This record gives sequence, C-alpha cells and structure tokens, in this order.
Amino acid sequence: MTPMITNEEYTQPACTSEHKQFFFEEHAVGCFEDQLPSSPGQYRYISLRGPGHLRLIERLASTGAQRCHYVLEGEKHYFIVIKAPRQDILLVHAHTPIQSMSD
Repeated sequence: MTPMITNEEYTQPACTSEHKQFFFEEHAVGCFEDQLPSSPGQYRYISLRGPGHLRLIERLASTGAQRCHYVLEGEKHYFIVIKAPRQDILLVHAHTPIQSMSD
C-alpha cells in the first residue's frame, strides 16, 4: 500500500523513495514507480498535486515537449518529456547529460 500525505486541502500518495522524485522547473511533479528515465520510452509515475504537475501538463498541451529532471547523488539528470498519454505515464524522448547542482 502506498503511504499517504495529508493536509487540510487534499490527500496524495507520498514518494516511497525520495530519489525517484522528479521536477519541472523547480517544482516537484511526481515520483517514478519503477526505473528512472535513462533512455527513450514510457515511464510510469505517481503525480503529486501541486504547481509542478499542473504546469508540466499545461505546457505539454500548449507548447509541446518539456525538460524535467531528477536528482541522484547530488547531480541533476535531465530528460525530455514529449507527452503524458495517461495520468500515470510519461513518454520520454531523450535523457540529457548530468549537470551538477551548482550549474
């Protein structure tokens, strides 16, 4: 069973592993359920309610592919999201080189 985070406004699934959380701009979007994106393909995720997920979905609809990232061992790993065909799936086009947190 997925742990839940609660507050006065809503209840949402918690990330069970912090290193699987990913971001759009600097806002958390969700958590990958299985592996982190390392090549083109479809990746399952659990969305987090908040500005990150909302902005990503809006930008995908209005302007197309968007760059997101996750942090692993202090390094940002970027990937390009082409679309979200379902609420729990991201279609990733590419994985870009690592950038340190100081970049």
